[in-house]
Amino acid sequence: MATETKSEQTPFRFQFVGGDLCLDFCNTVGGNRSGIPKEFLHTYNELAHWAEQAGLASHGAAEALRQKALLVPVDAAAALGRAKELREAIYRIFLALAHDRSPAEHDLAILNGELARGLNRMRVGRHGKEFSWHWRGDPEQLDHVLAPVARSAADLLVSGRGRGHVNACAAHNCGWLFVDTTKNHSRRWCDMRDCGNRAKVRAHRQRLKKAGGQARE
Repeated sequence: MATETKSEQTPFRFQFVGGDLCLDFCNTVGGNRSGIPKEFLHTYNELAHWAEQAGLASHGAAEALRQKALLVPVDAAAALGRAKELREAIYRIFLALAHDRSPAEHDLAILNGELARGLNRMRVGRHGKEFSWHWRGDPEQLDHVLAPVARSAADLLVSGRGRGHVNACAAHNCGWLFVDTTKNHSRRWCDMRDCGNRAKVRAHRQRLKKAGGQARE
């Protein structure tokens, strides 16, 4: 029986609940960053799978990235390191804004650094009567994923939605970021089916425990 190569293994299925590309990229860490976070991007292979699932690369392009990473592992590790540095800078920027604080200049410098590297690849493309941004350059460049993520973060900041519209999940073991599109900005959970349901179950159990304690008094 043929042996499955690393790039052919069943990929981890990422969740996309942030409402914006850059926030979904931030959410490639599970758990609470101030506690014991769970890293989902251990290898460049996983970064390429995320790019494919996020729609930034076709299956063929993502597979080409994975194969290239195997050929130049040092370059792949460097690209992955930059990706994580950008991810954490973006996370800290929007977490600060969610708590009505000013982002650190160091984090803005990291974002601006990736913008400077990527903006020269941007082009306007036309589809019929519609226009949209396209990314020029070799889609097999190992850092290809970083430019769209940086542009997404910049757009979210410049649009004004970055302050007052981005929240962190209130679950004690989470912290994922999301765009709150509710009218009164009352959304508390990254995903009601996940953290929201667990919080409801926990609150229900606490009410039952409290009621039982009162009944015994």
